Amino acid sequence: MAISKKKRKVKLNMRGKAFLAGFVVLITVTAIIIITLGSKESGSLSQQETVITPLETEASETTESEAPTPTPYPVPQLDLLGNIYSNYAILIDAETGTVICEKNADTQAFPASVTKMMTLLVACEQLSDYDEVYPLTRDIYDTLYYQDLAAAGYECDEPVTVNDLLYGLMLRSGAECCLGLAKKISGDEQGFVALMNARAAELGMTGTNFTNCTGLHNAAHYSTVRDMAILLRAGLQNDKFREVFSTTVYTSTPTVYHPGGLTIYSTFYQTLSSMDFEGGSFIGGKTGYTGEAGQCLASAATIAGREYIFVTFGAYRAEGDRSSHLHTVDAINTYQALAAAL
Repeated sequence: MAISKKKRKVKLNMRGKAFLAGFVVLITVTAIIIITLGSKESGSLSQQETVITPLETEASETTESEAPTPTPYPVPQLDLLGNIYSNYAILIDAETGTVICEKNADTQAFPASVTKMMTLLVACEQLSDYDEVYPLTRDIYDTLYYQDLAAAGYECDEPVTVNDLLYGLMLRSGAECCLGLAKKISGDEQGFVALMNARAAELGMTGTNFTNCTGLHNAAHYSTVRDMAILLRAGLQNDKFREVFSTTVYTSTPTVYHPGGLTIYSTFYQTLSSMDFEGGSFIGGKTGYTGEAGQCLASAATIAGREYIFVTFGAYRAEGDRSSHLHTVDAINTYQALAAAL
């Protein structure tokens, strides 16, 4: 009986020990699982941070260092100059300077009175008091007489304003206005011509050389249609130049010689039946003509809300052709063809 009880105690002790060992094993396994899961979550988070951080840095660098590229305005490459009278021509987008089509654009030729666009630009940049009165002296009219130059209509010693001279030179191609402004700004024509050539160099007009401010024919006085397009594009960015260039009719300040003022009309405007054409309208233009230069024209127009510049030199009538304003015909036809293509 005592032996039986002893055996039962031994069996109970062994069961207790087994239970305790199992419990310890369970606790250990559970701890291992918890540690393992925690390690995986920590690793997962750490891995996510490693991926996100470079992406955020890369996005930040892109934002700071790279500006968005603007979408360029589409300009078609067109051949619009096959049937024009002019021997030299160029058509450009005035806003970008992009060439749309050209014909002998870099060949040096005589610009005639298209020269006066540079006279106007330099005067607009050099002067600020447009109401200042300036008398046109006798020597200016002597030059007009001996060189047989066109005049706007102001009289010798007439006290006209600088503004009157600007409009007179551009609208009526008045040489007395050019010479008066040259004398006022530089003291004489040659000093003013030096300013004209310096400004041409600044603009990159590499095919141009001026010897006078009126467009008087001289073998050493030449330009290219490309250069004149560059000049007109720069001029249109000057507020005073644009104002004068785009005016069709102007009445000067009243004087004792012209009590009601002198009314002058743009020579370009007088070659047109309307400033509008099919598909657009003219902003303005500067005509020129000598026997050596032929008919020349620098014009600007608006088509579908965008501005374009067209410059031509050397328009001559073919035998039997009775057209009178060949440069204007070329401009209208070319702008209308551009409008149709756009």
